Amino acid sequence: MPFRRPAMRWLGAGCTILVLSTLGAGTARPAGLAFPGRNGLIAFQSFRDGSSQIYTETVPPSPVKRLTKGAHCFAVPAWSPDGRRIAFEYNPSPTGTPAWKSDIYVMNANGTNVRRLTQQVGFDGDPAWSPDGRKIAFESTRSGNSEIWVMNADGSRPVQLTKDAAWDGDPAWSPGGARIAFTSMRTGNKEIFLMNPDGSGLLDISNNPAQDFDPTWSPSGEWVAFVSDRDKNLEIYQTNDHFLLRRLTNNPDVDAFPAYSPDGSLIAFSTDRGDRNNRDLHYMSKEGDSSGVTELTQAPGWDQAPDWQPVPASPASGPAPARPARNIPHHRLPTSDLRAATACVQR
Repeated sequence: MPFRRPAMRWLGAGCTILVLSTLGAGTARPAGLAFPGRNGLIAFQSFRDGSSQIYTETVPPSPVKRLTKGAHCFAVPAWSPDGRRIAFEYNPSPTGTPAWKSDIYVMNANGTNVRRLTQQVGFDGDPAWSPDGRKIAFESTRSGNSEIWVMNADGSRPVQLTKDAAWDGDPAWSPGGARIAFTSMRTGNKEIFLMNPDGSGLLDISNNPAQDFDPTWSPSGEWVAFVSDRDKNLEIYQTNDHFLLRRLTNNPDVDAFPAYSPDGSLIAFSTDRGDRNNRDLHYMSKEGDSSGVTELTQAPGWDQAPDWQPVPASPASGPAPARPARNIPHHRLPTSDLRAATACVQR
């Protein structure tokens, strides 16, 4: 079966990090929904031990816990709505290449009982659970082009939702289950679209000549946060189907991979502010970074693609924080033209 996958994924959370301009092709991101509830663990992807692995962290920060092992690529963790399982993208190569060997797996919250869900020629990745936990939307090139598909949570009965010659990816299910947000290049640049779960009812909600990508829903379903270079560097914004727009970050460094907390009060994200060219996880108020951001992780390898676990779930993890959270004051500085990177070898 033929397949086609962009050679480089722009700011993607897969397994090959290549530096390119913010007009690069392809995207990959983590789960696109914060399931309502109390805030649990944050699962994320990190290169701190060499190859891309999946870890968990808490707020406030405690020593991180590694869930995966082996010289492979483990990427874009996505919590199930009951907080007991994590779907993720896996490639047997540490570099994540060739991309057509990437598939979707699922494991328990503690990293045990790893099961494979997809096994097709072509890239399968970017899993996103439905709110009832019965289905998983994902990005796939199995039909010859990058499209949005949906399957049962056990990997059975895959159905293709989008059918367009342009690139479609980054699926994110709304909290009520009535819509799926995704990124598409069908207008010539990356835009955030909404569609019904059967693929009908397309609506472009970002509608801007810039590159808008990586949608994620707030737990209330009121907002869709996304990443954009419309102000000449990568920042986080939010919008909705009424086309209201809010800018959440304003910083000359890279801000990306937004993830709402289940209680809706916070947003975790990946940034290199305070440590240029090395991404760590930070969090801020749901209103944005105007009151400052708090550092969550510190490691020489990139930390990115956070996803927040809803509680109840696995037992509380980790001892008391080994170090205090460090608040980084917000400064409104002129934006600059930055170069973005895509995610499993860090260069």
